[in-house]
Amino acid sequence: MSHEEFIQAKDDLRELTRLIASGCTLEVFELAHQRLQSLKEQGKLKKFYRALCSRTFAAFYPSQITSIINEGVFFSVYNYCNNHFQLNLPKDGEWTPSKWFKLNIALKETFHRYLNNDPDDIELNMSLWHLYEFEIEEEGNSADSIESSILSDDERGNEPNDILPAKNLILYGPPGTGKTYKTIEIAVRTCEPQAYARLEGKEKTERRTELKKMYDTLIDEKRIRFITFHQSFGYEEFIEGLRAETSDDGNVRYDIKPGVFKQICEDASFGNAAAQLALDDALEKFKAQCAEKDTIVLKTTNGSVFRVSYANNSTFRVFPSQSKNDQLDKGYPASIENIRRLYQGEKENIYNISYVRGILQYLIKEWHLPATPEAPQTKKKQNYVLIIDEINRGNISRIFGELITLIETSKRAGESEALSVSLPYSSQPFSVPNNLYIIGTMNTADRSLTALDTALRRRFEFQPLMPDVSVLNDTVIQGINLTELLTTLNARIQALYDSEHTLGHAFFMPVVQEKDNPVEAFKKLKRVMKNKILPLLEEYFYNDWQKIRLVLGDNQKAEKSLHFVRSVENQNDLATLFGKTAIDDLQEAGISYQLCKDNDPVWDNALAYQQIYNPGSTAAVQD
Repeated sequence: MSHEEFIQAKDDLRELTRLIASGCTLEVFELAHQRLQSLKEQGKLKKFYRALCSRTFAAFYPSQITSIINEGVFFSVYNYCNNHFQLNLPKDGEWTPSKWFKLNIALKETFHRYLNNDPDDIELNMSLWHLYEFEIEEEGNSADSIESSILSDDERGNEPNDILPAKNLILYGPPGTGKTYKTIEIAVRTCEPQAYARLEGKEKTERRTELKKMYDTLIDEKRIRFITFHQSFGYEEFIEGLRAETSDDGNVRYDIKPGVFKQICEDASFGNAAAQLALDDALEKFKAQCAEKDTIVLKTTNGSVFRVSYANNSTFRVFPSQSKNDQLDKGYPASIENIRRLYQGEKENIYNISYVRGILQYLIKEWHLPATPEAPQTKKKQNYVLIIDEINRGNISRIFGELITLIETSKRAGESEALSVSLPYSSQPFSVPNNLYIIGTMNTADRSLTALDTALRRRFEFQPLMPDVSVLNDTVIQGINLTELLTTLNARIQALYDSEHTLGHAFFMPVVQEKDNPVEAFKKLKRVMKNKILPLLEEYFYNDWQKIRLVLGDNQKAEKSLHFVRSVENQNDLATLFGKTAIDDLQEAGISYQLCKDNDPVWDNALAYQQIYNPGSTAAVQD
């Protein structure tokens, strides 16, 4: 709040403070919000300072209200306490402006009851914030914008969405660092922040299972879409392009097909997944109806009769009962995309709009669609997420084309500097909605971050995901300490190559999950080493087995039987092959290295793995 605002509204703010001081009740809380809204409408305040109001309640009533003002953070703490400490708190339900107040009262009353009504409330409130800062957030819940959201929560309404990630985010790191795992987490949190908060404090396996269920549901609702970039991926697949279609009479025509990015932008602009799915279902039923009856007789809004038949995946054909056009044997096209666009509230550049509207009205009436095109616009739009795997493998200029500028946060629809362009094939106006989040992943072993397209780098935030040995919890399998093993391997790779080609902790997670069954865990460790880690090292070092044996520590092992990579003497007479004068130049030519065979006993010897990180080990300690 500016000094000018404060002076202008000082008397009203004094009265508002007295109101808040009159009691910590829901009635007072809601009345305070009404007063704030009235001051904003009168022009005395520029914003609805909800967070300022909440801070005032927290200052007056520390025994009843926590000091966690950001509602997204509070919901995370509330659910963590409920799940982790089994407090049996009331369910948080759907978000409303007064929900923060009600749940604060419930949480503090419960803590008072468990602490025999004698807690230090200031210390308790500080502890709850520290719980979030050092426990919940440290678990990697992608609240990277917490600080900025707290600073701006007065302006943005302080809803759970305030702790969402950047609109354009790239997760990068070496193989096996959990980029896919993290992407699922961020995507679910972005789409359903409050539902995600309910997972806080649950046991990891249960939490992951529920998270995956939520992710699958959002995929089915098309609120999350997943694509992988590759070298042949282009503008036509991503935005829109011409696709050849063969009609029933054998003729080939070219239809404009929307790509995955255009589709999710249109869905996000509409912002109502349930209504969108209902429309998709109605369209499928209408297609089946047309196929069964050949044609369906409908009417336009002004009463003109026309017949409809299903032409192909993208188009219906319309045959008016009265028309001056002599070439009606093929009918007029009514594209399914235009039906979707009209349902979403768009009315510009829709070809044969009267027939498209007639079909849409039939769908709404016949299959009871939940809303007319305009109705969802009055509600808060749902968030959508596009996940782009291997984003660094695609040709960014070729894929995004002229639309690369539109993904900038300030250039999106609804923002102050919003831009739109006319698409080259359909000539439709196009913009990127501000409720669409783009999450990319890139493997630094494939391509360095410095080599990434400059235009892309300017428009994305980057979050590194590096190997995290702490998740291995010093797990020991048949005397093999997985934390020390991974740490040593990565230190040697970094010395011989770089940090972008290190090994991720995810490679060893299947081993950790079997730690209660040492025999099975050791089998999985062997499989990981043979089938994942060694092939990666082979790729990293271009089959330079001498370097690979350095990474594995074979050069430090006294017994050759414990080597994974072994030297092979050249049996040929070098003097005969190259002449005596070449012997000095070929001192190392008589020795080569190769990986031991699959049936070699070294794979089953736990000591061989121990000596990778501890060459002085003499016996494998059994669990």
